[in-house]
Amino acid sequence: MLELNDDRCETNNDFGFDEPNSEWDDDIEDLEDNIHIDLWKESENKITLGMQFEREFKGYESKSNKWVAKCKTVGDEGESNSSMHHEPPCQWYIRVIKKKSHKMWQITRSVDAYNCFGSCIGNDNKNLNFATIASYILHSIEKDVAYPVKHIQADIKTILHVDVSYDKAWHGRRKAIENIYGTWESNFAELPKYITTLQSSNPDTVVTWFHKPNVTSHVATFKYMFWAFGPAITIFQLCRAVISVDGTHLKGSYKGKMFVAVAKDANNHILPIAYAIVDEETVHSWCWFFDQFRQFVGQNRQLCVISDIHQGIIHALANLPKWKEPLAYHRFCLRHIRSNLMKRYKNVRLKRLCWSIGSTTQKRKFVKYMKAIKEINVEAWEYLSQIDKSQWCLLYDKDDRWGSLTMNISESMNNALRGTRQLPIRACIDLTFNRTVQLFIKHSDVALKCNTPLPSRMWCLFVKRDTHAQSHTLSEFYYNEGVYIIITRPRINGTSGITHTVRYFQHTCIYVCRNRGDNPISIVNDVYTSATYKLQYNAGFAPLPHVDYWLDLNWMIEANYSKLSIARGRRLANRIRNEMDIHHLGEPRRCELCHQPGHNRKSCPNSQPRFNVM
Repeated sequence: MLELNDDRCETNNDFGFDEPNSEWDDDIEDLEDNIHIDLWKESENKITLGMQFEREFKGYESKSNKWVAKCKTVGDEGESNSSMHHEPPCQWYIRVIKKKSHKMWQITRSVDAYNCFGSCIGNDNKNLNFATIASYILHSIEKDVAYPVKHIQADIKTILHVDVSYDKAWHGRRKAIENIYGTWESNFAELPKYITTLQSSNPDTVVTWFHKPNVTSHVATFKYMFWAFGPAITIFQLCRAVISVDGTHLKGSYKGKMFVAVAKDANNHILPIAYAIVDEETVHSWCWFFDQFRQFVGQNRQLCVISDIHQGIIHALANLPKWKEPLAYHRFCLRHIRSNLMKRYKNVRLKRLCWSIGSTTQKRKFVKYMKAIKEINVEAWEYLSQIDKSQWCLLYDKDDRWGSLTMNISESMNNALRGTRQLPIRACIDLTFNRTVQLFIKHSDVALKCNTPLPSRMWCLFVKRDTHAQSHTLSEFYYNEGVYIIITRPRINGTSGITHTVRYFQHTCIYVCRNRGDNPISIVNDVYTSATYKLQYNAGFAPLPHVDYWLDLNWMIEANYSKLSIARGRRLANRIRNEMDIHHLGEPRRCELCHQPGHNRKSCPNSQPRFNVM
């Protein structure tokens, strides 16, 4: 806290808190030359800003050239407002006068000591408003838009020694975001100019609109917006033909939704492909999103879409001509299938069996798990059997989903965008642009340093599986036809000696490939190679010019004010929590390798020793 211990200040007032006599008002200029506390620090060549006071104060006089404040516990007549009536009035006092010569304010009188009880004053200092909080957290918001409210409360407590309520800290964050990125109204006004500049600087970038019908031709009312950056579109042509799509709520004043389409690059990293902001998650909005994606991103590719069981997505992919089989395949997220099953039939064993039957690629295991589900609950199996097996069972997928069981990558993307979703629309697009640029820079550096046949993550996985495969036993049956028998190694849970028939020319096997003297890398798909990885991140972005160089257009966009919330306070969360948010206390954690409780994959006795990958 700032200490005001200047000998030129009056440290006490014999008249309590009565205002000084009229001589002070009649001759302010002469007084300032004799008694003052300069806000100018000559030694540091700067102005002292942000005076901090430990307690709440109350302004008693505010004029164009004078401001007087006293402790909040002091009443209008100088008596104490404290609940302890025997307590004398607090002596804290400050008087500030504006000097006529240079128009700067100076503290001319101050009593810095408090003699009131701190317990008489609430901890949530009312003089600390959310605008002041916003000024303290501006730099933190610039670094991290998702700056949590609880961290704001902790930081304000550390800096100012004042507890602030969650509501006040939330409003402070909202004010800071508006100070940095502007309001929703100003962002809509800037949007046409920004998009025109973005596309002129990066010509391959795609931005399309769908506006509400309007009376005037030069003003459009926002409804839908789709955007995809040119380099991301180029990369996607070299990726696996699988996208994960999901919708999530915007967190700011605009009550809309954000759609994302996400894929994976050659190194198995998440790659955002396309975005959209819509007013509602409906059949029409999803149909419009998939139309734009097919037209501008996945024009001539046979795609697989993994999603949850939202009726808008199901309807769009079942009815849009360019998204019907065999042009595209729709697959469900296995986690959502399991979650819907648990809503109807709560059983921990059913939960495990649902995942097992959906993830297995062996017919015998599928039949085994199906019988186990029927033994527990026949209705549960009847519910699962109503869903097309090709949409949720890996055994019947025919490799369309490339082994991806869930839509975790799109949900992870939504989590990464949790701060972005609080921003106004232009700032939201701009942040996705800047983050995509940083993603390209990061992965291009990694790709250039890659000196293995496969990128680092895929190479580790390849070596791990190659090492694991060599612990099995292989018998050759028919070399020319590529028929082999593989007997698995013993396991601690007793599942050992299982026989598998491998037809090498139908389903590649790394162990058989090495046994035949072939190069195991040759059976790896080209989408996983280091050459593809380097080619993917060979493209780049161009920066946007300064805002002063943006061209003015003859049309503008306005917000749909029915979707723009003007109510004060934090919007209530409307996400419906489901089974996936609940951890069953009675269910033990199981190892990912041997599926036994009591340890994890790192401490599993069945795991292979670690090795260094060159």
